[in-house]
Amino acid sequence: MRLTAFLTVFLATACTALAQFPADMAWQYSQFTDEQNKGRMTSMATLGVPETDFVMGHARCFAGSTAGLPMLELAADTGGAPDGTPIGIEFQADAGPMFYQGAAKAALSEEDYTGVRIELDMNDPLWQVLMRMNHLVYRVNGNAVDIPLRGSRMAISSLLADCRFYHGNFNPNAAAQPTQPVQPAQPAGQAFDPRWATCDQLGGQASQNSDVPVSMAFVNLSDGFRAVYWIGFDGQPKQYATLNPGEEFAINTFMTHPWMFTDGPGNCIEMFMPQPGISVFNITAPGRDFGPE
Repeated sequence: MRLTAFLTVFLATACTALAQFPADMAWQYSQFTDEQNKGRMTSMATLGVPETDFVMGHARCFAGSTAGLPMLELAADTGGAPDGTPIGIEFQADAGPMFYQGAAKAALSEEDYTGVRIELDMNDPLWQVLMRMNHLVYRVNGNAVDIPLRGSRMAISSLLADCRFYHGNFNPNAAAQPTQPVQPAQPAGQAFDPRWATCDQLGGQASQNSDVPVSMAFVNLSDGFRAVYWIGFDGQPKQYATLNPGEEFAINTFMTHPWMFTDGPGNCIEMFMPQPGISVFNITAPGRDFGPE
């Protein structure tokens, strides 16, 4: 079956039942010279099965004053809309729904897919959502697709670093929106706790080196269950312990190795980066309302 026919069936299934993706589907980062774009240096984070033509989306940016904003493109059933037709896409993020106005992407060949493309400022909170969640549901024309985010933390953080380097003064919103952590939108009626912001501040980071050892104890002084994750060199979380209120976990780790603490469903509640002179970290951020799990 050709790729477009396969994707048509796959998306139709995904829209009705949130179909399972291939086990080896993941995000991958690449940087190359695009001969079809005047040889401009281009960086891309691609969602697909490595070494195959199965691709469900990508994010990219390229160097130059005409580059504009980075672009995110995701496969979707657009109902046959012509390329460039305005179309909305809604993401079910952990902090609540996020809606964007995008444009339809038509399939250009039998190896291509239909979808939606949106332009995002480099500081847009959706990038952080893509890097910190394990999977993400989005809706186009009322149809839902659930994409995996395996490998997205490393791929997208590398992409954004390149985009900032490429664009420099060419980022249209650089002056108005300096690079800084963006606080996630909160569900209505829920007060924001500043400790939650660590999930955005450290969510795009991976362990860097193992030069300076440190002995740490993580103590759960929060209002509920917490799972303890180390963020590996590949940017992926690896569970090390589960803590009920009052329990603690001790481990030898290193400076520049981030740690994440989640609730029962796996939502990031708080993060910590080991620092000189600190041997105990109290997990205190309260649970938050992520909506229906």
